[in-house]
Amino acid sequence: MLRTLLRMKEPFYISRQEQAPLLREREAFLEHLLRQGTSLPAARSVSWQLVNVIRLLRLTALRDVWIDEVENAARRWARQQHANPLAHSYKTSAAYFVYVAKKWLRFAGALRQPAIPRMRFANEFNDFAKWVVEERGLSAFSVQSHRRKISQFLKWFSERHRSFAALRLRDVDDFLIFKGTSGWSRKSACGYASSLRAFFYYAEQRGWCKPGIAEGIISPRLYTHEGLPEGPQWKQVQQLLKGVTGNSAAALRAKAALLLLTVYGLRSGEISRLLLSDFDWRLETFTVNHSKRGGVQKYPLQREVGDAILEYIRKARPQTSCRNLFLTLNPPYRSIGHSSLWRITSLRIDAAGIQCRRRGPHCLRHACATHLLEQGASLKEIGDLLGHRDSNSTRIYAKVHLQQLRRVADFDLGGLL
Repeated sequence: MLRTLLRMKEPFYISRQEQAPLLREREAFLEHLLRQGTSLPAARSVSWQLVNVIRLLRLTALRDVWIDEVENAARRWARQQHANPLAHSYKTSAAYFVYVAKKWLRFAGALRQPAIPRMRFANEFNDFAKWVVEERGLSAFSVQSHRRKISQFLKWFSERHRSFAALRLRDVDDFLIFKGTSGWSRKSACGYASSLRAFFYYAEQRGWCKPGIAEGIISPRLYTHEGLPEGPQWKQVQQLLKGVTGNSAAALRAKAALLLLTVYGLRSGEISRLLLSDFDWRLETFTVNHSKRGGVQKYPLQREVGDAILEYIRKARPQTSCRNLFLTLNPPYRSIGHSSLWRITSLRIDAAGIQCRRRGPHCLRHACATHLLEQGASLKEIGDLLGHRDSNSTRIYAKVHLQQLRRVADFDLGGLL
């Protein structure tokens, strides 16, 4: 079975694989990898390393394996490779050993890791997170941002006090001052103050702490335009897009993603969530699930952007069951996240020799908005295109006329494609 699965012909390789323990378990795992899109050479490499994993972990039957066992075995394997004059990749031997072992044992349900200590005040924190989703309708991205900021404060406070009831406004002030002296900018401090204000507003309603804390939290002063994002000028954006050449999978993916960022000003989370089914090629439209205000919005698909996306789908996008538009370059294929989009953007900005403080996807969103304003689009039109929440309305779903959006989005790219 294994020789057929991996199309093996070498007698020594076949013999070593078939004589090693847990053959059936290894075959099931390798078959899973191939279904996920792993190439044959990569699967063969994994199968070879699995034999070493079983030998060093002394597995004759599948059992629970703790992560520290895997790490200790990886160190022994690295020492063996270092002493082997024929081995040339011993610098990464331990890391690859751990990668294969964890992936296989997790697939088999045999990997055991120490339980993560439960954060103090976790019940209060989880109640708040549920409230902002169900009552205030915040998006998952906003909840994650609140979670990160509030958990930092709760961890800091729990190291100094035992009781949540003992919390005072001075504790919040001390936390913000402490972080301010640790290198925070005023903008970062304002974001944390806003999250803490929302949390203590809820905590006061539930009677967890003294009243007046939320109202007493003072944010640092932000000067005019200090909080505005910074990005490249439109001539630099054109230069950036012209520099994305080649027919490699990375280049085709980058070209399609960067065009969505610059032409429509999409957020990185919105691009990550795009599905193949979100595109109506007959009507030349696509649908976006907005990150912050929630809801969906339909956009006209500009010709150059559509051509770039189709070229990526036809020539570079892996054949896999995952339905997201943009996928990782290597198996197991999955949707790209914010970090991948940040690397795509920052690396291309560096390659184009563009000098700007902000280098992530959001700087291209800022460049898009600035260019539209220079082209004479109204603030209402720009807000509709970028998916901004209307400050004068409590509506979650924005209803935008498609033809109006088509006129706004269909600006001249200056012959960059």
